[in-house]
Amino acid sequence: MATRSKTLGLHEWSKEDNIVAYYYSKYGTYGLYLRDEKSLAKWIGSSLGSLKMQAANFRALMGLKEFSLSDYSKLQAEVYNEYGNMSKIELMKLVKKIIDQDTYERNELLKRMGKDPKKMVRI
Repeated sequence: MATRSKTLGLHEWSKEDNIVAYYYSKYGTYGLYLRDEKSLAKWIGSSLGSLKMQAANFRALMGLKEFSLSDYSKLQAEVYNEYGNMSKIELMKLVKKIIDQDTYERNELLKRMGKDPKKMVRI
């Protein structure tokens, strides 16, 4: 499960979060359950600005000059090297699997807490 911890109010980007951000940097939210970038950022647990900066780092790794930042992390480089050659469909399936697994684990945690996941609102 991607750990959604906060340190000094900042999101700690997990490998799974980076895979999702890499997909977003290439394809936006196309084909995902989360239909817009604000929803995607909220699911990750970051701000929209932070998601856009992560995407800009991935664009630099892809060799793109426009809307890119060259301040990418070691983890981002590892994600790019490991998943950069996947097709759009393969990468989309992986991202959906990450979202599904995370959603399942969140729901199970809520159930153990005696809460109904269907009645919970994500903030």
